[in-house]
Parts: sequence; C-alpha cells; structure tokens
Amino acid sequence: MNEEHERHETKNPGGRRINIKLFWFIIILLTSVIATAVITALSLEAGNEKAVNVGTDTRSEFSKLYNVYDTINSEYYEDVDRDALIESSIQGMVEGLDDPYSEYMNNEETEAFQETVTGNFEGIGAEVMQEGNRIIVTSPMRGSPAEEAGLEPGDEIIAVDGESIEGWTTQEAVQLIRGEKGTDVVLTIVRGEGDPIDITITRDTIHIDSVTYEEVDGVGHISVNRFQRGTTEEFESKLNEAAEDDVEDVIIDFRYNPGGLLDEAVNMINQFIEEGQTVLSLEDNNGERNEIATSGEANPNTEDFTVYILINEGSASASEVFAGAMDDLTGATIAGTQSFGKGVVQQTVEFGDDSLLKYTNTKWLTPNGHWIHGEGITPDIKLVNPDYYRVDMLSPDEVYTEGIANETVPSIKVALDTLGYEIEDFDEDFGPDLTTAVGEFQADNGLEMTGNVTGETSTNLMSELREHINENDAQLEYLVDYINGEYTEEEIEEYAESRAQHLEIELPEEETDEGEPSEGQVEEQEEESTEEPVDEASPEEESTEE
Repeated sequence: MNEEHERHETKNPGGRRINIKLFWFIIILLTSVIATAVITALSLEAGNEKAVNVGTDTRSEFSKLYNVYDTINSEYYEDVDRDALIESSIQGMVEGLDDPYSEYMNNEETEAFQETVTGNFEGIGAEVMQEGNRIIVTSPMRGSPAEEAGLEPGDEIIAVDGESIEGWTTQEAVQLIRGEKGTDVVLTIVRGEGDPIDITITRDTIHIDSVTYEEVDGVGHISVNRFQRGTTEEFESKLNEAAEDDVEDVIIDFRYNPGGLLDEAVNMINQFIEEGQTVLSLEDNNGERNEIATSGEANPNTEDFTVYILINEGSASASEVFAGAMDDLTGATIAGTQSFGKGVVQQTVEFGDDSLLKYTNTKWLTPNGHWIHGEGITPDIKLVNPDYYRVDMLSPDEVYTEGIANETVPSIKVALDTLGYEIEDFDEDFGPDLTTAVGEFQADNGLEMTGNVTGETSTNLMSELREHINENDAQLEYLVDYINGEYTEEEIEEYAESRAQHLEIELPEEETDEGEPSEGQVEEQEEESTEEPVDEASPEEESTEE
C-alpha cells in the first residue's frame, strides 16, 4: 500500500510539472502576440502623428477635434501646416462664444494689442490721413523723428523705401512706414507743387499721450483719448495745470474714447473721490459681486472744480465706468449724446509663445447697481452735432451731376452750405442751383467749372470740410457757451437741434453685442491687463480689476 501510494505521488508531481510548463508556454505566447500588436499599433500611431494620447487631454468632448485633426493631417492631398490648424482651431473656439470682445491673438496681433495698452510703438511719429487715393501727413508729432527729419503737414507720401503707395489705404501705408527702432525708412514726398523728394527718417520708440489740456474761454478742457498705462499720471498733471490756471469749470472729454485699462479709470475717479468709496462692482457668472473701491486720497485741487463730462456714441467701456461713477457719486453734469453701452470686462491670458487670449469674465455695474450694457449713459444735456458731421464720404471715382437723385446728394448740399455756398433746399435732387454752387466752389479752388462732383472736386470738398470740422468743435463750443451763461440748458439743446435738421442722426442700437463703435471712431474698447508672458504650460490669468 505504501509502495502504491508512493508511486502515485511520483506520477502526480510528474503530471503537474508537465501541466505547468504548458500553461506558462501559452501565457508567454499570448503575451508576445499582445506585445507585438501594441508595438505595431504604437508604431503606426507615431508614424501618422496622431493627436490622441500624445500629451493631450483625452476628455471625450475633444475626440471629434482630434479625429478631424488626424484625418486632415494624414489624408489631405497636400502638405498641411499643423501649426496653422492648431491656431485656427483655437480661434474658432473663441469665435464660438459669439462675443465681439473675446478673441485669440497670435504673437503679431498681441504685439499690436500691447501698443494700445502702453501707448508705445516703433515708427517715425507722424499722423497721416487718406484723401482720395493720396496719403497726406496731417501732423508730425512734437519731438518725433518725423519732425526732426523735416516732414511737414500737407506733405503727400507717394512712396516708402522706393515702393509706390498709390491707392493704398492709411493702414497699409502705416504698416510699411513703421519698423524696428534704429532702422531707417525713406519717404518720397511731394510738397505743394514741387518735385518729389526723398526724406530719410530713423525710426524710434514713439509714445502717444492719452490726455491733453487747453483753456477755452475760461473753461478747462481735459481730453482723454484712451485709458492706457500711465493715463492716471497724465490726468492728474492736467488737473493740476487747470488748477494753476484758476479755472472753476472743467470739462472732461471722453468723446470717441473706446476705453482701455480699468484700473486706470478707477484711479482717475479717485482724483475726485475719497479713499474707500465703491466706484463700481464686478459680477461673475455665479452672480457674485466684487466691489471695487478707491484706495488713495483725492486730489485736493479737484475740490473746487465744477465738473462736466462730455460723451458721445464712441464713448465706451472705461469711459462709461468713469462717467457712471461720477454721475452716481458727485454732482458732475454729463453732456453730449448717448454713450456706446459696453458693460462687460475682459481678462487676458498671455502664453509663452507671445500669443494671447482675451475673454469676457465679468460684467460691471455703477455704484448704484445700474448695468449700462446695450443702453449706454444718457446725458443730462443733449448736444447733437451739426449735420456736417454726418456727411457721407465722397469717392473721387463716383460722378454726381445735374439730374440725378440719390441719398448722397443731401451730403453734397450740406458740405457746400457749411463752407458758405448758397443752397436752396436739402432734398435728394441734384438741381440747377446745386450745379451753380458746385461751379462756384470749383472756381474758388482753381478747378475746371463743370458743375459735376467727381475727382478733385470731391477730394477738395472733403478736405475743406474736414478742415472746418477740425477748427470748429461744435459740441465743445455748445457746452462752453452753456457754462459761461450764454444759453440756458433748454436753449442750448434747441440750438444744437436746429443745426441738425437735414441728415439723419443714427441713434445707438438697443443691443450692442454684435459690434463695437463704428470704424473711424474707435477700435479697441476692452478693459484688460497684460503682463510679461509666462510658460506656455501654465498661463497666468491677470486681474479683472484692470
């Protein structure tokens, strides 16, 4: 029995050894097959440069994005710019917000954006405008390379570095004229009736001041064209200058001011408001409010000022923050026309490759809790600009002649009437009286007396009207006359209205989410902050209080 048992135990171990070896053989074989499949799949994946699982977020909502990228990358019939695909997908994501104030900028766009925040750019320091197909210097900035090189108002720029700019837009010409500090640019100009001459100008860093001051008939006029870094210091300096001039009434002019840095607006309000007072509230998507208060002492020079704030349809964002706070907290009088109505705030995130994301993250409310978005701020004194501010720009390529009738004819009549030529009516008919007035204008400008409005006649008419507007700031004159007691509030409003009878006044839209103030008025209008770029993997979100 013992011998039988011993033989049985011997066989069982022997059987077990055979079974174990077979088991591990199968396991090893299966492992090899699986490993080979995995290695093959990874090799194919690497070869096709798949987007999925290669250092990216694998959340399910991104699967379609990855699949589209992979499909285009591997199957498009030409070589694909992968960076362009990524950039455009980011832009599309932001555009999906359907928010005109949120945008993604590449590094070139970010650089241009920074210029609007700092007021600094590299160029020659000259203001130019477009007259028909010509680019004309309106003014070299004081102390700029353009002024030092001898550029003068009225010079026509016909070429830049030997390249003709005939027919170019102002923006196209400016982009060619600007360049890196220390480099030269050669402008070919025509001065008066003279021959073309070349002027070599060495580019430099140019700073555009955001605040100006003048005294107009005993009234201080401080104009703020943008809220950029350093605007508060400029503003304080001009307030002190007005105090030194012993003016009692001060106009703070925000017309066509699109906004800018929010903290600059808060600090400027602080010039009039003591420390610790709430000047606006920021409300996030959860409805939670963060009150923004002044943090310093008020400027003692402002105590005796009677303050008037001048706004129009181009006054937006930080301009409205200032006007809204002063309206709620002080006795300031607001004059002009309805402001734009932007009641949201943007925040910026800058990445390591110098690209930038700007997105709306809060809405802002006045100290009294009013949200002006889509409504704007209503002035206490309504001062409408005269008709000649609304004249249609005339193209020199179009021909307007006796016998026609269209919507542009009233603009021609208003322009001639403004310049002193007799106009009988302001309807849409181009009649004999208009032909006579056009002929008189042509004779006064040394042009052929055809009675038709086209070519040089159109260009000269627009040029003279622009000069008239520059020399006659109607809204400012209305307000100064009112302050000096020449009109009552009712009288000045009626007088302004009487000079705005012939061309339609475009009122602000009820909803402004679909766009910004119109071209030619302002461009940028967001409250934002920007700092030095950080590592691309860890973008720094900057304060919405700016």
